[in-house]
Amino acid sequence: MFGEPILILLRNFICTILLAGQVLAQDAQVIERRELADGLIREKLLLQGWDPTDPVPGIAIYPKGKTKLPLVVLLHWFQGSKEAMEPWAHDLAPRQLFVLIVDLHFHGERTVAGVFAKPNLPSLGDEYAVFIHQASIAHSARDFPFILEGLQKRKEIDLSRLGVAGISMGGSLAMVLVSREKRVSAAVSLVGACDFWWDVTKIPPGPQQENKKKEYGQRVQRLVSSIDPWPRLDAMPPTALFVANGRNDPFIDIESMRRFSTKMRGLYASLPDRFVFYEEDVGHEATETMQHQAEEWLVRHLKERALAEKADHIDSP
Repeated sequence: MFGEPILILLRNFICTILLAGQVLAQDAQVIERRELADGLIREKLLLQGWDPTDPVPGIAIYPKGKTKLPLVVLLHWFQGSKEAMEPWAHDLAPRQLFVLIVDLHFHGERTVAGVFAKPNLPSLGDEYAVFIHQASIAHSARDFPFILEGLQKRKEIDLSRLGVAGISMGGSLAMVLVSREKRVSAAVSLVGACDFWWDVTKIPPGPQQENKKKEYGQRVQRLVSSIDPWPRLDAMPPTALFVANGRNDPFIDIESMRRFSTKMRGLYASLPDRFVFYEEDVGHEATETMQHQAEEWLVRHLKERALAEKADHIDSP
């Protein structure tokens, strides 16, 4: 009664309905693997994102011969790349961590000619700059569950101990992931933003900011509001969250981060050791001090605390 093309369409429709809401991802492809002189393995990976036409290139650095390591995903800054974050990965991996760095949307191997051609894009404000910045965050946030699913079969990784750490735009993305992805156990945001409308308009909340929002088209308004962590702060606990910002940052107003810190201390009142906000007398810079504190935070909450909690569980009657 039905021709073969109709049956195929019907089958695909039924499969789509049955699989709605599920994340189905292919295993990460290892493009290149080599041993480094310091006992680490470096792999170039290709991971599936949410868009089948836009896979996610990555670099993995991890100790040779180890299994069930905590996973830390590093997230780079605006107009950065995974390679720019690799030195930090080399610092983290010897701490017995599996470190994955990915190119965020529009960046690195995922870029498009001319996408960053306009001057002063990091200052945001301009509608085009806001769109590229926020679309990079939004698209990359949607990639994240697919990336995790693609790593499920890696014996080197313990996905129950998952951390994310980002710098600048990557720090802002880390905030989004903490507010959405409950699998994240520990997170770090260095010189990132938490109130995206304050960040992109450079205007504190109030009538002036509302007027600035109206200057943007509906597409950009919907985009920013769809990912802004500020309305979702109560979804962040109990993730262990370390945030650091510069007092003299020309891009991210320190008062926006102090406002964020005040809110978070209330939300983490029963878990005071799981939230830290650190200020340093610098501009838009992830300093060595910030990165060192971030490393210790990740080790403490992904390794030491997880082992202590496991021991408590074993010892309990």
